[in-house]
Parts: sequence; structure tokens; C-alpha cells
Amino acid sequence: MAKKDLFHKLSYTEQLEEILEKKPFSADCKNLLLSMLYKIDTSYNDYETVKRMVDPKKQVIEDILNIIKDCEDIKLVSSAKMEQFKKKNIKFKIDQQKKKIETEQNENAMLNAIYSLPVEKKVYLDEDHSAIRNSLPFILQKGRSINRAEIIRDFDAWSWNTTFSEISSIECNLIYQNLQMLLGKEFLEDWMKLENNKNSLEMLNYKLNEMLERKEAEELLYLIFKLSIIICSENDAKENKRLKEEFSWNTKELKRLNDTVKLVKESSNIKAKAIQQIEKIDKTLNDKKLFEKELKRINAKETEFRILTPDDLENRLNRQRRKLENQIKEANNMLYVKQYMAIKSKIIQENNLLKAIEETDKKEEYILKVQKYFIKGITSKILLEENRKQIIDLMYILRYYEFLPYFNEIYIRDIEELKGAINNTEDVLIDKLMELKIVNRISNNKELDKEIIKKIFSIRMVNLENINIEFVDDNEVIFYDVETIEKKFIIENEGNKLKYNKKIKLFA
Repeated sequence: MAKKDLFHKLSYTEQLEEILEKKPFSADCKNLLLSMLYKIDTSYNDYETVKRMVDPKKQVIEDILNIIKDCEDIKLVSSAKMEQFKKKNIKFKIDQQKKKIETEQNENAMLNAIYSLPVEKKVYLDEDHSAIRNSLPFILQKGRSINRAEIIRDFDAWSWNTTFSEISSIECNLIYQNLQMLLGKEFLEDWMKLENNKNSLEMLNYKLNEMLERKEAEELLYLIFKLSIIICSENDAKENKRLKEEFSWNTKELKRLNDTVKLVKESSNIKAKAIQQIEKIDKTLNDKKLFEKELKRINAKETEFRILTPDDLENRLNRQRRKLENQIKEANNMLYVKQYMAIKSKIIQENNLLKAIEETDKKEEYILKVQKYFIKGITSKILLEENRKQIIDLMYILRYYEFLPYFNEIYIRDIEELKGAINNTEDVLIDKLMELKIVNRISNNKELDKEIIKKIFSIRMVNLENINIEFVDDNEVIFYDVETIEKKFIIENEGNKLKYNKKIKLFA
């Protein structure tokens, strides 16, 4: 049997131990890595059940093992250095070139560091999207990193609990989860890997159009773009400076474009001057004596870069000609109304986005608006779905969404401005559960049944399909996970006959 085949016959722990035997890591570091892997292994089933949108267990663990295998060194932060980490509000440091990690001594920080170590291809956006070409990739990649670490951050093989303090960016996590739930995990990951695709943003818009009206999809993306600029500017001083310079240049350019009299005069002068220079170049290229004279003149100059051959000169003159042709084209664009308006419109749109660097106080407002569009989108997704398995998945996804962390350590489900919309989405989903007979009838009153079923969105029971309920009296119901009591609820029941002290299976 080949060594590679033998390696894959080993358990995950044995595979990690084989890798660690060849590494210079300390004993404490090796123990932490083994503990981290054990937590992932034991938490995976609950993680998959609750979240639905996850990679296969084998892929998750093998990806981690491959990164560790490629890592040159991992050091645990000393107690003396811990204060420096706290002051900088960081949990780990990585050196991607040297493939080294320095991390706090806990599994969550270690997993985050491991996922951050590989140099991943940046989400590609071309120059036409200058305002967001760095900021959108920034929030998506940060969101993906937070998403990956969730398996041991919020799951411990016994329960599912959100650890607010361990989430490095509430907003990046929210935006990433919103897009993942609407677009689908596979679509989002494939989109983030696209290279040199000028239509990448149009692809996002088109996909969102399946769930939202065209204007709503555009507005949702626009808000995400503005948020990406705000968030990235807060975290990256270099990008903040670049965006401010671009905003300043655009503002001046708009002022120049608005002075149409001066603009026409400038464009006409540029065009006339460029035409004269092209005529001179053409004359030189087509007249042998003039060409030789120009070649001799340039070669006579004592410069670092000297043209020594006729081919060199011809190439230089042709490059200059192409540059002048572009100047004429740009000047013409300013002289023709249609092209002028297109240029001006593009700068206005970009400047409206760039204004976000001055709108940091609106971050929470924009995040809230994104959630409103998300809820509309997920509701449409539920209405369009007829597949039994997909509806069950959407049930879990909606419950997961409601327990996503929000600002001030509250959950999405606790935001007053969203409660009405979330309640409506729950109603739509419960109607589907009833229509497809995924849930059992509980009483002879459909509205009472809906009220009881709706309680599943407010409990953290890992496997909702294991739920049993029991009526204590006319107005109290208990939810069980097999034999364990999860939660008691008060219900509004007027005159409906119920079966007391008898367990009823909620799901068919």
C-alpha cells in the first residue's frame, strides 16, 4: 500500500500527529492543535445541522491539516507579550511569507490564525470599480474567515451558543452571512474565485434578481458597497488615504466638467494640439530623410536611455501616436453630449459611493437597511421553493439568521425595527411546512398550530426535527428534545380542546 493511501486510512488525530512529529512546535502548541481538531471533529454534526451551509467534514479537516503541514512555525503568545496583543485588540499574528503564526493559547484564535495563513487570491474587481476594488474584497474575506471559525467558536459538541466577544467584526460577519444565505454557499465561493471577469458585479445583481426586484437588488448591493468602504477605511489607513484622494480628485473633476464653456475650449485645444503632433509623427515615419535626421538627433543626446536602431525609434513614435490618439478620443468624448454625460454620470456615481468615507456614523443604519432587503429576499426564496428538503433547510437557515449577532450584543431577532418583517417571513415558512406536511397537526385550530410551530425560531435546540411538545394546560406548552426540556411557552388558546400531559411529535 502506498504511503499516501496509508496516511488517509488513519484517523484525523493520527494524521495530525504524523504531521506534528516533523514540526518544531512546542508540546503546548501541539496539544492545543490536537484539542482544536478534536473540537472540530466532535462539533461538526451539530454545526452542520444548525447551519446547513457548510463544507463536508472531510474537506473541513483536510483543509486544516494541509495548512498545518505547510506551516513552518507556530508559537503561543507568552504571558509577557499578552498585554501587547490586548492593547492592539488582536488574537494572533501571521507572517504569510515565512509561513509563521503567533497566537493566543485557545482553539478559536488558533483556528482563525490557521485559516488566515495561506495567501488566498484576492476577489477580483477591475479598475472600473475603483471605489470598492479593495474594500469589497476586504469585508468578504474577513467575513469568510469569521464564518470558518464558527465551528468551534459557537459549537462545543453539546450545545450551540454565540460568543459575541470572539467575533472580530459583527458587520463583516452579517454581510457575509446575508450574501451566503441569499446567493447560496457554492455561488458565493465560486464568485469570490473569479478572475478577470468584468461582469462580476453584474453576476451578483442578476442572481439577486431571482429574489428581489431589480431596484431592490441594486440598492442592496449599493448599501453593501458603501458599508465596505466605511468598514475598510476604519481598518486600513492606507486604503482610507487612497479613497480620500480619489474622492478629492473626483470632486475637482466634477467641478471641471460642470464648467462646460471652459471644458469645450480645453478639449478643443487638446484635440488640435494632438492632431498637429500626430501629423508630425506621420511625416517623420513616412519621410526617410526626416526619420534618419530624428534618429541621429536622439542618438546624439547623452541620456541614459538611447535609441540605437531604426526599429527602436519607429516603436517609440508609434507608442507616442497611440497615446495622442487616446487624447483625441478623450477630447471628443467631452465634445459629444452622449459621451460627456456618460463620463460625468460615472464620476457622480463613484463619488456618491466615495462619500461613504465621511459617513461612518451611518454604519448601523446601513446595516439595518441591508437586513430589511435580506428578509425580503429570503421570503421570496421560501415562496418560490417547493422541494421538501430545501424547505427544511430554509427553516434551519431562518432560525440561524434570527440568532446572528448584532450590535450591542443583541440578536437579529431582538431588533424592534425587524420584528414585523421577521414575523411575516416565519408565517410564510410555516405555511410551507404545513402545505408540504412536514409538521404534524397539533390541534383542530390551524392558527393555534402556527403560533406553537413559530416557537421553533426562538429556541437553540440543535435538531428541530427531534422536537416533541406537551401541553401542561390550556395556555402552556413545553418543548422537548427527546427527553430534555428545552423551553416552556405561554400560548393564547381560547376554547380549543388540547391533549394534556401527552408528548406530541412536532415533525412528521
